[in-house]
Amino acid sequence: MLSFDQRKLIAQLERDMKELGLTVDYSEITTHNCIVFEAEGYNRIIIWLSNGCFLSLSLSNNPQFAKVAPKVLYIANKFMENYRKIDMEVTA
Repeated sequence: MLSFDQRKLIAQLERDMKELGLTVDYSEITTHNCIVFEAEGYNRIIIWLSNGCFLSLSLSNNPQFAKVAPKVLYIANKFMENYRKIDMEVTA
C-alpha cells in the first residue's frame, strides 16, 4: 500500500514523463511493483518501487528519444531519491 506522499510523487513523475512524450503503464504496479514508461515501443524505462527503488532501461538507436533521454534519466533519478526518503519515513 502506497502512502499519500508516495502516490503524490508518482503522479508528479507521470506528469513529467508525459511532458517528454512517454506513455505510462501502471498495469504491473500491483503484481511486480513497477511503473513502465515507454516511447515508441522500444525505448522503455522501468522504475521498480521495491528493494530501495531502482530503474532499468531498454533503449533502441532512436535519435528522437536520444534527445529526451538525459531529461528522462534526470527526472527518474530525482524521483528515486525522493521516493527512497519517503519510503524510509513510512517504514520507520
